[in-house]
Amino acid sequence: MHVVKGLLSRCVAVIELMAAGTAPLRLSEIAQALDLPKSATHRLLRELVALGWVTQEAAEGRYRLSLRFALLGSRGLSATGLPDLARPLLRALADSTRELVRMTLASGEGLSWIAAAQGAPPGLMYQPAMDGTLVLHATANGKAYLAALPPEPALRLARRGGLGKIRPTPATLHQERALLAELERVRRAGYAVAAEEAEPGVTAVAVAIVPPGTGPVGSVSVAGPSLRLPSARIPALAALLTETAAALAAGWPIGPLAAAPPPGLLRFSQNRQTRGDAGRL
Repeated sequence: MHVVKGLLSRCVAVIELMAAGTAPLRLSEIAQALDLPKSATHRLLRELVALGWVTQEAAEGRYRLSLRFALLGSRGLSATGLPDLARPLLRALADSTRELVRMTLASGEGLSWIAAAQGAPPGLMYQPAMDGTLVLHATANGKAYLAALPPEPALRLARRGGLGKIRPTPATLHQERALLAELERVRRAGYAVAAEEAEPGVTAVAVAIVPPGTGPVGSVSVAGPSLRLPSARIPALAALLTETAAALAAGWPIGPLAAAPPPGLLRFSQNRQTRGDAGRL
């Protein structure tokens, strides 16, 4: 049993490593990143290639995930009904705000981008890549999500996500006391703001998505150039985000995505209808 568990853990580690980047990886790069022997890594990759989950380039021999993962994920997501629920709501919010609207889902012990709708006209678009891991303490999405959790679990997640170590801009919060104070402000206000904290020149407003009877499952946000999102505009954006987050929470699908919050996190009080996001914020 221990052997099987070890093999499964290694397999998942390889898959997560390859999914985190866009460029194919050499055998040596995978082995080094995961601190595995090259021989064991090669056997694992050879099996994944044979099963069709990984492909190997003929020229340089680098490895990347096959499209089977994307297709499987797409089918699983569609089965929950979430795309049909979210698509019109995000589109309506983008049309109303004329800015970039994005949605995240809680994944493991962090947030992942899941959908977006662009409301800005051509030439005025803020359109960052929706890849990589959100820095919870630096983004509106992250702060909205953390504020929807009790303080101690929220702080643990922020530490794991790089609090005190990762600071994308000079405006990024990097001390625990400052983050706890900010999360309390977010709880009182009902929305989070990240003004040039994750990316210079960009501001985002976010609200957590909290279905009845569970903890936060994600967030929805509006982001754009700070010149277009001055402080005077924030309350109106927050009100629209609150409505969208409430609609998403009320229609939340029953299925894999309706699972409880990440392991070890306490249940969130139902008294608040929370929010969340920020571009790379």
